[in-house]
Amino acid sequence: MFAIVIGLVLTAFGLAGVWYAPAIVEAQRREGMAPLEDSNVEESDRIAVTKGVGAVMIVAGLAVAAYGAGLV
Repeated sequence: MFAIVIGLVLTAFGLAGVWYAPAIVEAQRREGMAPLEDSNVEESDRIAVTKGVGAVMIVAGLAVAAYGAGLV
């Protein structure tokens, strides 16, 4: 049961990361949290990476939930 809950939480955070990636990147820039701020990393690249991390979290969350449910 614990693994199912953890999997669902990871999946929810992953979905939020994919859906709100532009807002997350903008908030990081506004708060001065942007890493490598003086380099030439484009904002669109940072959004794509944020969405990619969210997608990885979705897959990991689904895998953990499936494990907890006994499907894997």
